Amino acid sequence: MSAARKVNKPGSMGSGRLVLGAVALISIIAALIVVFGVKLNPDVVALLPSRGDAAVLGRYLRGFGGGGLAVVLIESDEESDAAREAADRIAAELAADPTISFAAARLEPGSRVEPLLSWRVADAEGRKRLAEALEPEAMRERLRETRKLLLAPGSSSSSDAIAKDPLRLTAIAYSDRAIGAGVTARPDGYFATPNGKAHLIVIKPKGQALRGADAKAFVESVEKLLDAQRKEHPSLRIRLTGPHAIAASMERMLRRDLEWSGIASVVLASLAFALVFRRLRALVAILPPLALGTLWTGAVAASWPGGISAIAVAFTSIVVGVGFDTGVHVYAAVLDARREGIPAAEAARIARRRTARPVLVAATIAAVAFASLALSSVEALAQLGLLCATGELMTAIAIVATTPEIAALLERGTPPPVTKPAYTRFFSALTATRRRAAIAVGVCVLAGLSAIVSGVHISDSIVAVRPKKLAELEVEDRIFELFGGKAQPWIVLVTDPDRDTAMARADAIAEALASDRDNVARVDALTSLLPAEATQRKRLAERDALDLGAKATALEKALGDVRFSVAPFEPYLESMRKAPSDVFSVDEALKGDLAVVASRYLAEEGGDHLVALHVQLTDADGARAELEQRVHGLDPHASITGYARLESDLHDALAHDMPRIGAVAGVLVAVLLAVSLRRLRDIVLALGVLVVGLGSLFGVVGALGVPLHLYSALVIPVLLGISVDEAMFLLHHGREEESSGSADGEDDPIVRTIVREAPPVITTALTTSAGLLALVFANYEGLRDLGIMGAVGNAANLVVALLLVPAGMRLSQRRRLGPSAAGPVEQNADREHQHRRAENDDGNEREDGERSRD
Repeated sequence: MSAARKVNKPGSMGSGRLVLGAVALISIIAALIVVFGVKLNPDVVALLPSRGDAAVLGRYLRGFGGGGLAVVLIESDEESDAAREAADRIAAELAADPTISFAAARLEPGSRVEPLLSWRVADAEGRKRLAEALEPEAMRERLRETRKLLLAPGSSSSSDAIAKDPLRLTAIAYSDRAIGAGVTARPDGYFATPNGKAHLIVIKPKGQALRGADAKAFVESVEKLLDAQRKEHPSLRIRLTGPHAIAASMERMLRRDLEWSGIASVVLASLAFALVFRRLRALVAILPPLALGTLWTGAVAASWPGGISAIAVAFTSIVVGVGFDTGVHVYAAVLDARREGIPAAEAARIARRRTARPVLVAATIAAVAFASLALSSVEALAQLGLLCATGELMTAIAIVATTPEIAALLERGTPPPVTKPAYTRFFSALTATRRRAAIAVGVCVLAGLSAIVSGVHISDSIVAVRPKKLAELEVEDRIFELFGGKAQPWIVLVTDPDRDTAMARADAIAEALASDRDNVARVDALTSLLPAEATQRKRLAERDALDLGAKATALEKALGDVRFSVAPFEPYLESMRKAPSDVFSVDEALKGDLAVVASRYLAEEGGDHLVALHVQLTDADGARAELEQRVHGLDPHASITGYARLESDLHDALAHDMPRIGAVAGVLVAVLLAVSLRRLRDIVLALGVLVVGLGSLFGVVGALGVPLHLYSALVIPVLLGISVDEAMFLLHHGREEESSGSADGEDDPIVRTIVREAPPVITTALTTSAGLLALVFANYEGLRDLGIMGAVGNAANLVVALLLVPAGMRLSQRRRLGPSAAGPVEQNADREHQHRRAENDDGNEREDGERSRD
């Protein structure tokens, strides 16, 4: 018996048990870690680039998203008191909830500020109107209007208010404001539409939206209360939104996507395996170690600081799909060994010896390509790359360690004969001659250039940051539709270690922007309700420059001219002669209900105070450029960000990350291919498959209109690693067939390579594509696009490999007269040559046998 057929020595059996013991121990530890749960991070900051203006948006979201306001929207189809009554009842119950610090359906109308202090909150246009109202003729005109108000029926109750503010300066300060506060109440104090069909309840939760437990506890508590109201008022539509609700919903979506895409990837990959490999029992040898490798990777994910992000949950589908590759090649090697008559136990050892190096090299190449995503400026993509790299290596190690022994147990009987599927004859025929091979190469080149014709569809990346299927985002859009404004304003962000300094800088910017009516449609800022103390003093100084003492004398004369008695207005005239200069304290104001509104504009992050301005631009050409010029002209250290700007930032990130990651992945993959293949022709063919395959991918996705954005496009460098397997194994076995003689009556080594290797490489490619395609079941649009891009790219590379590798091998062969090209004389001569060679081989074998017996 040959050495290859000897049974394992006791030492090798012991080492096998040691390997299985180590696998079991690692798996137990990993299971214990995963039991505590994979933490999911709903924070969209992880989806944003960490450089450029998008990093500013990330800071804004961290500062304001963690403790923002929640809102309950109550809608009725009829004009009735039902919505108002429900709003009052819900607000009262929410205010008593331990997870909520404030809840209100209306603002209690407070006492008006002293008229001469209205300058503190008046914007630039308001202060201009206040100054104009103190001109003598303007005073008389306003006093005439005041007289008419007092003479109107039912106006007797207004006399005291008129005595305190005869020129109605407070009304001037608070009307036609160029700067708003984003919260507009009706005269009765309710947050409601004029017809009363829609009411809002403003809520200030106690916990942080970016802490999963806080957001979940808040949403569960509120929804329990709202469910009771929905049952009591079935005609009302009662819905919740806000950062806490969005974060909790996002986490539920991610967890569902993680679970269902993982299950779908196993089912689809197994189905693809069964259809092509046609050995169902092999799943018993492949799925358990594949599950072990995924479990080990899950332990890494469960230990990830801060949890895994929206895009990174795709790691399970990718790991399952790519992990099948190793199992297919290892199991096929066990079948080959059994067909050679090797006993099952020994076949396991030989299969591991034959496949360990190529499959682990292929896994390392794929892992390197995945790990290149760590260079991305987007944390979520870097996380995805590192998890997939870990999973690729973990599953390969688990399969190499355990699949051969399981396969040996399953294949103790007579192994199945080698089959020649019809598609192997098809691919063999496409490159059977040099002419056909040249045509195949030409077709591949044209496919690689197809993107020039189809074009590439650059999509909106915001869809991956703000998923369309989140109901809470739909509620948010509905609120803007009912109450005005836009869901994605521009954000001007001012940061400073000192809060009052940051507020004063923001006040100055807000006033400057509000004056630009051609380019700015609306400015919402804290200065309309709570200006910085320095801003208040500056505005009061502007008032004092009007010489209120002289204005008091002019007002006294105007009162007489309009036939008012001066005596009731003496206190007001005295206050003008000694104008108050009180500045309300920001600290005290933030202790009251005003803090709820202020939380939309004032926050802390990273040791700095953040003040935000919400700006909506007009449709004028150049409005964005004018915004940037005006802001940076006033305050070079202020930043402009927001979802309105995010799209261009994401495009910039794609332009920055793609060349860098692609270059690193390409160089590392090329180096590893060179080390592995060690033959110029094979290296060139493998790299050619990758280049042409990627070109074909761009052509296909362009023709199908598959969206290409930051989160889907960066899977392309990864394809360099996961798609190179097909070319590598075809070249590896092609080299073996070229160095060996004919088999099964087939003299063409290229045909033998296709017959032997096409089934497993098609199986591995389809299982990988099936694993990626499982992501189409995800609700998260970014994951769906990523999965489609990866699946199409891997399938395109498979077709290119099955054409380009055999064609390259055919064209690189030395010209010789084969049976298909030679005439009868040459064919007879060739057969005689083969007959003499066979006789010599038989003689050599007899001599070897005699020497062995001696």
